[in-house]
Amino acid sequence: MDTYDIVVAGNGALGLATARALTLQDPRLRIAVVGPSSRPACASAAAGAMLGCYGEVTAPLLRTGPGRAKHAKAVLASRMWSPWLERLNSELPADAQVRINPGTIVFSNAKSGTIEDENFDAILAAVKEEDEPHELMDPNHVPGLNPADDCRPKQALFLPREGSVDASRLLRGLALSLSQSPKVSVVDGAVKALEVQGGRVTGVRLEDGRALGAAQVVLAMGVGTQAVLDELPDLARRIPRIFCGGGTSLLLEVPRTSLQHVVRTPNRAFACGLHGMPRGGGQLYFGATNILSAKPMLRTSPADMYFLLECVLEQIDQDLCGAQLVGWQAGNRPVTVDACPLIGPTSVDGLWLLTGTYRDGFFLSPLLGQHLARRMCGQSGLVAEDFLPERKPISLYSLKEARAEALKHYVAMGWEHGIRLPKVGWHRSFPRFYQQLLDSLYDALGEEEFVMPPELLAIVESNRAVMVPFFRNYYAEVRKAWA
Repeated sequence: MDTYDIVVAGNGALGLATARALTLQDPRLRIAVVGPSSRPACASAAAGAMLGCYGEVTAPLLRTGPGRAKHAKAVLASRMWSPWLERLNSELPADAQVRINPGTIVFSNAKSGTIEDENFDAILAAVKEEDEPHELMDPNHVPGLNPADDCRPKQALFLPREGSVDASRLLRGLALSLSQSPKVSVVDGAVKALEVQGGRVTGVRLEDGRALGAAQVVLAMGVGTQAVLDELPDLARRIPRIFCGGGTSLLLEVPRTSLQHVVRTPNRAFACGLHGMPRGGGQLYFGATNILSAKPMLRTSPADMYFLLECVLEQIDQDLCGAQLVGWQAGNRPVTVDACPLIGPTSVDGLWLLTGTYRDGFFLSPLLGQHLARRMCGQSGLVAEDFLPERKPISLYSLKEARAEALKHYVAMGWEHGIRLPKVGWHRSFPRFYQQLLDSLYDALGEEEFVMPPELLAIVESNRAVMVPFFRNYYAEVRKAWA
């Protein structure tokens, strides 16, 4: 059996950033980075990699302590990207280096519900309050936007310090940097279970039967983390459960484009909003979807493909109908049952978690990788430990607030998908239909102590007969674990 000081389970942005931070923290450490080279279901591989600190702000985010704690981490991460990449690039050949494409334009239009305007206003209020550089733009003259007339933007905000990187290029750069360390082994495989003796982790077992010994293990496997935790049920029920936020992205090739920055809407309709950005080689990246489920989405669906193409051609640039298709990508964001991350040590000595980051994992990876590396080497961390893995689920909403927020998302989702209503009275009946659905779901769950975030309701609605009993039993197990 091969033995290491540390096994990092996961080869997405968080796993690779953590492994690299560990090598810089202590070059003597023997480290194994374990993950399948194809990265099936991985969020990082399909990510747009927006550096969205303020672009991800929503109206509910800054109303609660946990939401403000998440935003504070995003602010710290935004300041780290440039120096972090500068050091990484110093280790890479010129043709492998990673650059930030600066600038994000946030725009809102009337293709969604009022939630889009609320979140745009929240972004604008946050940048003003925190003195973040910004500029309001003429929404009819946004470079790269050539929408259909009924999709014209109403507002536009330029954030010069945000932007994007090429996700696949960064993953390759991090892997290349690690390969140059004689103390790092990159293992093509998937962790299936943890080896634990006497309350202490001693290594991992892989799906192909191999075993790796280690005194410390980091689980940074995204949505794959839950299956590993389930092998230790007494521990698993003390950690908020992880679900999958499946997303579809699209790459197009164009001979020329006026799209120079990230363009995106605020978060809306349970998703991160419609977004597009330039990539190298005349390529453009687009994304918009977020399908919550209990199991990973390994391939995109015709429904998501149709929806995303329709959004891009109607709301961003009608002329892209003549672009060349490069490919579709599918990935899965790790979403906990309380929509908050899992960062830090567990009660199993030597076992650490770094997952549950939802839409923020890629963006937070320089910060969280260094934070965890410092903690694992016995030093103080870089951020407050607000989201330790073993905890009761955090309630970000009261039951009344959750019902109201969920209604806004469902109505926005209907308008995004092009619903057409009769002109007399249905503007009131349409929301009432959704309100009845949501009230019945929350009533069936019967929870007031652990209020499910609105986005998780999609999992319940998808198979109510199975998922209502599942979650009722889950919350009962949580109470038992923390009794």
